[in-house]
Amino acid sequence: MTKLRTWLESRKTDDKSTVLLLIQGYFVLTILCFLFLLLPFLQNASNSVINHLFFAVSIVSTTGLAPADFSGSYNMAGQVISLIFIQLGGIGYMALSSFIILKQTKRLPGLSARLLKVEFNLPDRYPLISFIYSVFIFTLIIETIGAIILYLGFREAGVENPAWNGIFHSVSAFCTAGFSLFGDSMSSFSGNSLITTTILVLSLLGSIGFIVLLDFWLRVIGKRKSVTLTTKIILMATFLFWIIATITIYFADSTLQSQGLHGLGLAVFQSISAHTTVGFNNYDIGAITKGGTFIMIVLMVIGASPAGTGGGIKTTSITALIAVLISVLKRRQHVTFFSKEIPASNIYLAVSSSIFYTFILIVGTWICLMIDGGRFDFEEILFEVASALSTVGLSTGITGSLSDWNKIMISLLMFIGRLGVLTFGFALISRAPLLRNKPKTEDIAI
Repeated sequence: MTKLRTWLESRKTDDKSTVLLLIQGYFVLTILCFLFLLLPFLQNASNSVINHLFFAVSIVSTTGLAPADFSGSYNMAGQVISLIFIQLGGIGYMALSSFIILKQTKRLPGLSARLLKVEFNLPDRYPLISFIYSVFIFTLIIETIGAIILYLGFREAGVENPAWNGIFHSVSAFCTAGFSLFGDSMSSFSGNSLITTTILVLSLLGSIGFIVLLDFWLRVIGKRKSVTLTTKIILMATFLFWIIATITIYFADSTLQSQGLHGLGLAVFQSISAHTTVGFNNYDIGAITKGGTFIMIVLMVIGASPAGTGGGIKTTSITALIAVLISVLKRRQHVTFFSKEIPASNIYLAVSSSIFYTFILIVGTWICLMIDGGRFDFEEILFEVASALSTVGLSTGITGSLSDWNKIMISLLMFIGRLGVLTFGFALISRAPLLRNKPKTEDIAI
């Protein structure tokens, strides 16, 4: 570990070098996972090399899209290896290495701090040491409690090997990975409130992020008088989007309406699954109406919250854009939320992230349509691309039927989604030299 610390301290710490190192780390994780999955003694059934690569990217990016049945493809040992990589991909490999360094040396290298801020989108001057410890403490506590409850639920439901199923699905849910050991995901347990509620709570806790969890803990122990603006925005946005989506999905699907309260429960589960980017499904996504499909695409694009295990544009970016709109309509000079001004730099990041995400979504959808557009409907392709880029894992059922080239394309989108679109953009574009003089201002028509 001393060698790792020395190596980190010797590396360049400029923005682009930091971003490239983060990308390289996830690339190495993905290749390692891929090489493990290729081992015959970890497999239940043979798969193509492309399918194994697809699985590896989906596992490390905690997406959950699968070109074949996961439990049918890999045996118990393969599932254990996959779960380790899901955990590493979910909480971030830099958080793990930083935690180990802190336990041994009590100091955090500057590059590790910069990598953590990029990986978790942390605000400036955020207490990194407390954050690193909170990642592991909260992960251990939440996943352990979740595994125990799910064990009890699976045992009562008569599932074979309930202990392993409890552990696997607890980690998969909290890391918003969406991988399941059941061929129909959670559909068989749609009427089991203990299991479905536990899955939803785990995915919500993973989705809202460690910033929120740490904020509330510091508030509980009296080290902070109130939670931060970031936490308030995340909680408000998460529950507002969830409630609106639940209502619209329910009323867009006559089948759900015909099932009454049970149908409403299915809509609740599916809206949270799309919004938290956990990717479990409790009924056939391919059978949902076009109106419901559209709402779920919107939810997946919005995504989860920063410093969590989910993907998407992020709730804070969307709320920042909404705040800009409100401020413009009310002709305010400043952008505010909850009576607090949002810094211009954050607004620029929110706008840039949304624009770049939309650009990648458009290009990805166009390429997939060019390859497989004649075999699948437009909304099926768009759903698949949005699910991959936001690392959700929901599908209308076309993943396994995609051509190999499209599987590679979807894999690339999942990888970009795990990194974050802006992180990917920073790696592509070199930093421009500083301007010596302020450029002239000229008005344009808007």
